[in-house]
Amino acid sequence: MSDLTEEQLRALYAWIDAIPLTRPKRNISRDFSDGVLLAEVIGVYFPQLVEIHNYSPANSVQQKIYNLETLNTRVLKKLGFQITRPTMDAIVNCRPGAVENVLNALQYKMAKYRERMPRSGGSVMSSPRSQASPRRGNGGGGNGAEALGSPIKLGGAPLGMGVGGGQHSSQQADVDEEILFEKEQQIRDLKETVEILELKVSKLEQLVRLKDNKIKKLLDR
Repeated sequence: MSDLTEEQLRALYAWIDAIPLTRPKRNISRDFSDGVLLAEVIGVYFPQLVEIHNYSPANSVQQKIYNLETLNTRVLKKLGFQITRPTMDAIVNCRPGAVENVLNALQYKMAKYRERMPRSGGSVMSSPRSQASPRRGNGGGGNGAEALGSPIKLGGAPLGMGVGGGQHSSQQADVDEEILFEKEQQIRDLKETVEILELKVSKLEQLVRLKDNKIKKLLDR
């Protein structure tokens, strides 16, 4: 399940609907499971970071993992963001909420990356191509292009808002906010790891019980 509120999810879906992607967006968990659309989202804002030909549409888990690992190594690392292996497993298996959590964190990291980039005559992080009409999907609601054109706060990060003026709180508060967001992401990743470990422990306990039963039967002969 996603850790986002309904309001955050609506804003997130509106943002994604406004981005011109190569596939229609019908089921976000399935559509983003191979990492290709994740790469395209980043490429819309930072084309210099992404080589789309490195990511092949896939149905196999192995190729999906390969795409996500390539995205981690070649792109997300530059944004100061990484998808953990438990989260990758959740994404490729279309677990509800997994992609939304990653997209939420990705939007925040892209906004932070844009703020760190040197400004050269206007906004560095531009909106997706304005001539593309937004597509509705995943229960997003609202006008995606309008939502992206105005500041959107997901995870506390305004998208489409420049640095300076009264638009931001103090630098220290901004740093504290980023640290808090990263800690929350770590907590989500740890929870997923704990769930996987608990499942493994349960399976091991079953194997031990089976082994004990076999030993008991052999001793009773």
